[in-house]
Parts: sequence; C-alpha cells; structure tokens
Amino acid sequence: MRRGGWLLAALLAAPVAWAGRPLSVEDASVVERHGCQVEAWIDRAHDVTKGWLVPACNFGFDTEWQAGFARTRADGESRYSEAYVQAKTLLRAATDAEPWGVGLVLGMVKRPLNESRRDWDHPYVLGIFTQGLCGAPVLFHANLGWTRDAEARRDLTLWGVAVEGQVSDRVALLAEAFGENASSPFLRAGARWTVTRGLDLDLSWVVRPGGTREERFVSLGVTWQTGALSP
Repeated sequence: MRRGGWLLAALLAAPVAWAGRPLSVEDASVVERHGCQVEAWIDRAHDVTKGWLVPACNFGFDTEWQAGFARTRADGESRYSEAYVQAKTLLRAATDAEPWGVGLVLGMVKRPLNESRRDWDHPYVLGIFTQGLCGAPVLFHANLGWTRDAEARRDLTLWGVAVEGQVSDRVALLAEAFGENASSPFLRAGARWTVTRGLDLDLSWVVRPGGTREERFVSLGVTWQTGALSP
C-alpha cells in the first residue's frame, strides 16, 4: 500500500496482540470493538518526503473503518497527494487452539495529482490470511487481491507476504515483500518498539530492486490505540 494505492496496516492474529506498523501487508485482525487507533508516519526518500495520517475505528458491524491522507513534499512544494478509505472485516478470527485467521478488505483510492481520474476512481479488494507459527511468537501474513488503475485503464493483481517476530517484551522485528503483478515488488525490513500499552514507535527501510531513488526510503512511524471507548 503501502504503497501505490493500497497502503494497508492493522494488527494481531495469535494470542499475542501486535500493531501492524510498519508493515504495509494487512493482517487478519481489526481494531478492538468500540475502539480506535491513529497511525502516522513519514517516508523519507532522496528528493521526496511523504507524510501519512491514518485514523481507524471499530464502530458498527464489528468492522474496522479506516481512512488515510498523505501530503508529499518535492521540489520545494508540499501538496495533498493521495488518500484512501477502506473497511476490513474478519471472516474467521484466530483462537488459541487454531491460531490462524482470514479477513477481507474493501477500499477506494484517490490520487489528486493524476493527470486524469483524480477522484475516488481506484477500487481495491484484498483477501487476508494470518498464521501463528509453531507456537513461537512469530506471525506470518499473506495478502492477495485486485485493484483497478482507472487512469491506465487496467486491472492489477495485488499481493504481499510478511513475517513479524517478538524478540523481547517491547521489541518486534518485521520483514515483508509486496506489490502488484505489473512491476517489481517493494521490500521492507524494520522494527517496532512498544513505548507503553497502546503506543508504539517503528522504523523501517524500504527498497524496490531496480527502482528509482524515490523508491528507496526510510519510514518512521507511530501508532496509538485508545482501547475500548464504550462498553
């Protein structure tokens, strides 16, 4: 989704609850019922800086409703560059006995800097699978989906795989590959640090093999979860 048009992120599957940042690959979980979270991050490339703000809440139909908004600074100018809205629901929640889950995401992307089709013209659908590995504090995530590039007038296959492992009570290491069928994937490696309950910081490095300088960047982010706001 990220992050092309699908910059996606969220949370847990096995008995351990971990936040999704800095992963772009989605996991089979949703924000706690009647709770919210806010993710914010900055992607810093050689000549371009992009900042994202992504609030999400779980109110109604046990579904995570999420929106993301980005501004990009390049050539001395800062412009509103991208946005998305999406809904994520679980088709099967993980349990202690069977630590695997399945989810579904439906979303729409807006790209106001396109030459044409600048509105909410780019839909996407993602199937999500998360598996806890062999009783260890490690989770594997896989995504497969579809999107419509309205400006290019073509359909694309979205995919992503990720793994995250807890190495201490407060630190997790993460790695992923994600992209679409028409180009080479992005690769990410990073770490997440839990400052206190509900507050995480993350740092990661992203590269697209054979890509431009703008497709090699450092990402620094924060996630804040409110917990349940009402019974």
